[in-house]
Amino acid sequence: MPIKRRTSPAKHMDETLLREIANSYLLPFFSGASIEESAEISTPSDSTVAFVNPQTIGFKVNRADRYRLKFRRDQPFAQKSDPARETKVIEAFVSGLARMSNELQGPLRDDLLSTFQRRVVAEATADPCNGTELLAVIDQLALLATRLYEGKPVASAIGIDPTILGRTSLPLARIATHDFFAVLSNGFDTMLTLSKHLNFSGHVVLEPTTSADGYCYWRHSAIAAWTEERKGRVAVVLNRLGEILVFRDGQLLFARRSGNWHFLTHGPIIRQMGVPKDEELRKAIYETALDASFARTGACIGVIAAGSRRAAEEMIADTDWLYKGLSDKAVAVASIVNGRKYHELDRTLRLELAAIDGTTVIDHLGNVVAVGAIPKIKGGSTSGGRAAAAKHLALLGLGVKISQDGSIFGYRRNNKNAKEAREAFKVM
Repeated sequence: MPIKRRTSPAKHMDETLLREIANSYLLPFFSGASIEESAEISTPSDSTVAFVNPQTIGFKVNRADRYRLKFRRDQPFAQKSDPARETKVIEAFVSGLARMSNELQGPLRDDLLSTFQRRVVAEATADPCNGTELLAVIDQLALLATRLYEGKPVASAIGIDPTILGRTSLPLARIATHDFFAVLSNGFDTMLTLSKHLNFSGHVVLEPTTSADGYCYWRHSAIAAWTEERKGRVAVVLNRLGEILVFRDGQLLFARRSGNWHFLTHGPIIRQMGVPKDEELRKAIYETALDASFARTGACIGVIAAGSRRAAEEMIADTDWLYKGLSDKAVAVASIVNGRKYHELDRTLRLELAAIDGTTVIDHLGNVVAVGAIPKIKGGSTSGGRAAAAKHLALLGLGVKISQDGSIFGYRRNNKNAKEAREAFKVM
């Protein structure tokens, strides 16, 4: 008589529990996203994570679950070809919950979830089966963030390179116990390197650049470029503000600010701008927003769409227009720009122009038309100065506000009411 194998009952995740956890630990990764109130019906043949449409992702924890929650954002999500795609984060989130299904029913649930986000970051970034090692690096830099060296906050950078061999006698857990470990890299263009098993390999000095493009703060462009040179490289940076940044494939993927993790999906934000039409120009604007965010200078950028020039003349004072040359500032900045398009300027110069109090305004062709401008805003605004200016400039095409705390907001004209602006995107 054949022996019957005992099969384990299919696991299920309660919908209410998943919704509660997702609202607390998944949504904070994605600015401007929400989880729809109604779930969709699902069968065991459905994937745990899948697109419902370009702006909606369905997810569940176990294949046997008869529902999928719907994760939605106004701007389309990144597709499979994009290294910074939301589905990787949601897949890591779902995978982590699946492994904790039993424990989540017990008294240790809150303890497990309190550190859950950093596990999602590690698994969404690292190659399969290497998340534990990346998590150890993140935790090590988080520990450094709580310390001072000679009375000053520590800045550091660690790169993991799976193609190199390290010294087995100097694992990270050992070398990190020494004081000198905290000052062997500056977090910008020098970095400690480890093997995939976290054995110490060496120290690299990277060539800094002021003009490199890329989806990160320009001062981290050398570290970002290092991760792109060989497959599987990952770098983690601790800056002097205590923020932890994770890089892979030449771009910044995650940032931890004020204790909260954020996922940066760059391509969808650039597409969501809509104005100007030239993608290189939109990319330059986005790069400046990132630079102002991490430099903590704050900034406001406005774009005049084709056909909105007359309205812009009424909104921006004559003394602010560069071509009119009616102020020392206009003459000096016009000389510096020297007829170059916005995306042709070095990133450091773009940041310095944006840091001038007021608004940097460009037209749809990339011409810099005003710097440090104070738009004429009608009374009754309830927003702060930069937010009010960005919303008002959105009526011309696009308004971008970068707060001094680092948050980035983009505004477009409301399609339902041309006299009002709407939030088109938010980063961090």
